[in-house]
Amino acid sequence: MRLLYVSPGPLDAKAVDGLSQFAVTWPGDVVTVAPAGANAAPAETPAVRVITEQPSADTVRALSPDVVLALHRPEFAWLTAIAPTVYTAEFTRRIRTDQQHLTAHTGLDRARISVGQLRRERQYRAMASSAAGLQCNGLAAWDAYARLSPSPLAFRDHRIRAADLALARTRDTWDGRRPLRVAFSGRITAVKGPRTVLDVAALMPEVEFVVLGDGDQRAELQRRAPGNVRFAGFLAFAEWTAYVREHVDLALLPYPQGDPSGTYYEALGSGVPVVGARNTTWRRLADDEGLGWAEPDAPTIAERIRTLRPADLDAVRTRALDALVPFEEVAAQRVAHLATIAAGGR
Repeated sequence: MRLLYVSPGPLDAKAVDGLSQFAVTWPGDVVTVAPAGANAAPAETPAVRVITEQPSADTVRALSPDVVLALHRPEFAWLTAIAPTVYTAEFTRRIRTDQQHLTAHTGLDRARISVGQLRRERQYRAMASSAAGLQCNGLAAWDAYARLSPSPLAFRDHRIRAADLALARTRDTWDGRRPLRVAFSGRITAVKGPRTVLDVAALMPEVEFVVLGDGDQRAELQRRAPGNVRFAGFLAFAEWTAYVREHVDLALLPYPQGDPSGTYYEALGSGVPVVGARNTTWRRLADDEGLGWAEPDAPTIAERIRTLRPADLDAVRTRALDALVPFEEVAAQRVAHLATIAAGGR
């Protein structure tokens, strides 16, 4: 059987990691079509073949896939007419609207964005219904679209392997005898809320903060950051997990919009509890599953951090490490779902 992944852009390291893991359990070959700039598949997974070109109907037909995997975006609606297609849904109308509202300058801009997203939602729903299956990354996407699909699957996307979980179980929890070390991780851009980190740090001079990542707001935020904030830049994932596991006590991820960021799970899977914003995703993970704390703004986040005790951090750490499904198992579940659809799709 042939699995084809149609990529919206050049493959990044995360996509290559995912495809490589798919190839471990997929009963056939894995192929991806991605625009120029894609990385070559790693040599240790020869079943992954990368075709570097703009995805097109002619290319997909020529490859004769048994099942196609693509993002749940209108630009890929044409795929269902060619082969059994499974879409990966991550964003809901509310999340897409919230993301665009961050760039709005006036109330009229916000109204236009809201109306535009309401109109486009019909196409998203039609795609979920017409596809052979739907893989929903996170609670919000599942709630919005799963019931429309003939074959939905829920999963949580991250790159924490079983070995990472084992290492995280060996780390010590902060014991209160030194300053708390808090880390933000993500793109340093408006959709990730890095300004909130600086606002919290200004209220907590006794706490050490580090910002991991890069983005268009980095230079500005470095200029105005208080003295207890350090910018460490972007780290490759293996470096990131080692750094977080060894040097971070608490992750501060105040993302204002509710997309299912893998950073929540990757911090938790490194043994680091999370405090975040009350967006549509993290609020439920914190309140309903006890995976951390969700607060509405910088003052309440600072107050929450100030009241945390070692026992609080240890309880969340233990709960998260027990609950998280390793990357290898998540990939195998997704592959099994795709294989079932491929077997019945022709």
